[in-house]
Amino acid sequence: MLDLAAAAVKGLGYAAALGAVGITLAQNSLAGFGGALAPGPRRLVRAAGALLAISACYSAFLYFLRLGGEADAAILGALFLSPLGAALALQLVGGLWLALAPGRPAAFVAALLILAAFGTVGHSAARGLPSSLSVVVHVCAAAWWFGGLWLLLSAARRSTPDEFVALVSRFSRQAIWVVLILLAAALLTAALILEFRFDLGLAYERGLLAKAGLTALLLLLAGVNKFVLTPRLASSDRALPWLRRAILAELGLFVGIMGATAFLTTYLSPHEDHDGVHAEAGAPQVDGPIAVYSPWAPAMPGGAGTGGGYMTLVNNQPFADRLVAARSEWAEHVTLHRSSMDGNISRMRDIESLAIPAGGRITLAPGSYHLMFTGLYAPFVEGDVVPITLVFERAGEVNVTLAVGPIGGMPDHSH
Repeated sequence: MLDLAAAAVKGLGYAAALGAVGITLAQNSLAGFGGALAPGPRRLVRAAGALLAISACYSAFLYFLRLGGEADAAILGALFLSPLGAALALQLVGGLWLALAPGRPAAFVAALLILAAFGTVGHSAARGLPSSLSVVVHVCAAAWWFGGLWLLLSAARRSTPDEFVALVSRFSRQAIWVVLILLAAALLTAALILEFRFDLGLAYERGLLAKAGLTALLLLLAGVNKFVLTPRLASSDRALPWLRRAILAELGLFVGIMGATAFLTTYLSPHEDHDGVHAEAGAPQVDGPIAVYSPWAPAMPGGAGTGGGYMTLVNNQPFADRLVAARSEWAEHVTLHRSSMDGNISRMRDIESLAIPAGGRITLAPGSYHLMFTGLYAPFVEGDVVPITLVFERAGEVNVTLAVGPIGGMPDHSH
């Protein structure tokens, strides 16, 4: 239920941010920096700014509940002293600024603050500075397009025919470059987030494909507006009503894209899919900033001095974390390893840490990431329960127990 509420609030926040920022940016580029907003767009910017500020506050409250709802130092620090806290603060300040002072140039500064929030947290920010910058450019271009459409709708009702034709012409000329920037930034952002891998069998990639389909429809409709309806404005009285309908349709497609984005960023992660991780059924053994699902280990043949440990780790924190160490009373050393195939040869190497993105999950499984127990004091026998302490960079120590199953297989949890 909290996830559904978070997705809905996030979608409203996207619409408010793109509307307020987009109208501000488009007005500056179409009318020249320093021109005054008309009454209609000014009211839209005020309303969008207020809605963005409210959604930022409500998002913070929802994350507080999702982290446990306890006002202790750890949870408050995770909320306010984190990239998520910085992003929500930028949205709150920028939204209030636009709600109270939608005129320029002050509104332009507020718009930049809101844009910066998109590069501070989320799937793109987890991949570093290049993906953060690319998503900010992408959102900036999308906002200009979205806001420009609102300006055209307002001008269609308030301007003379000649003034409206001139405004549409300026919008069309600038839109070509904006759309090219938007598409280039979108492709670069997707490539960086997915690490240049794409698999339609994975849920996140199918979601991106759905967004791409809506974007293709948006581009098709924009092409009809530019090359069919706009040239007829000066010569046909029927062109203007059709153009208004087409602009409304474009705005509707934008809303669909925002809804898809809110769903993707709330329910799916590009990181978990590429590591072969899927949603786990049942309750976690440990729940908190880091949740641990189904920790297990296979029984060992007699005389074996090493063993493996597996589980699914879910990062419930609004920032990335890393598994940096592990220890157990059953072994002298517990280290992190990753198995991979080199042709037909299986290779294993040590890794210093295992990154888990904000809101993401990763699975330690045979043939992939795993814990290696060396110097065992006793072999793992089916039915044993092995205590282990996981050490995370941000979440600290998490104590779990591995259920030992049969040799070569997962334990039976049916009992």
